[in-house]
Amino acid sequence: MEARQHEDLRDFVDSLEEEWLREVPDLHTAGLAVVARLVRMSYYIARRVDSNLARFGLTRGEFEVLAVLTRNPDAKITPKDIHAKILITSGGLSNRIRKLEEKGLIVRMPDQSDGRGVVLKVTEKGRELTLKAVTSHVEVECQLVEGLTAQDREALSGLLKKLILSQSRVLNPHGLS
Repeated sequence: MEARQHEDLRDFVDSLEEEWLREVPDLHTAGLAVVARLVRMSYYIARRVDSNLARFGLTRGEFEVLAVLTRNPDAKITPKDIHAKILITSGGLSNRIRKLEEKGLIVRMPDQSDGRGVVLKVTEKGRELTLKAVTSHVEVECQLVEGLTAQDREALSGLLKKLILSQSRVLNPHGLS
C-alpha cells in the first residue's frame, strides 16, 4: 500500500517534465527526472547540513577539512591530500585552512619530507568539536533518509555510487570519486 501511495504522489519535477514536453514534445528527457530530483535533494540536504553545522560554529567546508584530519589522526595529511578527498578549489581550501587555524582548530606544521610543504593536524579543541558535530551530522543524515526503507536506502546508495563513479571517470580520471 505504501509503495502505491508514493507512486500517486506528484512533485515539482513531474510538473517540470510535463511543461517541457508540452512545449517541446520531442525533447529527450531521460535524465531530467533523476537529475532535477538530485539537484532539489542536494538543496534540501545543504540547507539541513549547513543549519546543523552552524550550531557548532562551522561551515560545511570547515567541517569537511576537520573530518578528514579527525578520521586520520596519525596520518601525514597535506593540503594536497585534503584537496584530493573533498571537492574544492585550492584557493577555497587555503581559506578554509586559514580560518580553521585562526579558530584554533587545526595547526600547520612543517613537512619533514618536503621543506616547502606543510602537514595539517587537528588540535584537541578541533577534535572535540568535530566529534560533537559528526554525531549531530550523522543524525541529520538519518533524518534526511527516514522516509526510505532500509532496502530503498541500500538501492539508492548503490545507484548513486554507480552514477558518481561513471562521472568521476569522465571528469576526474586520475582522482578520487
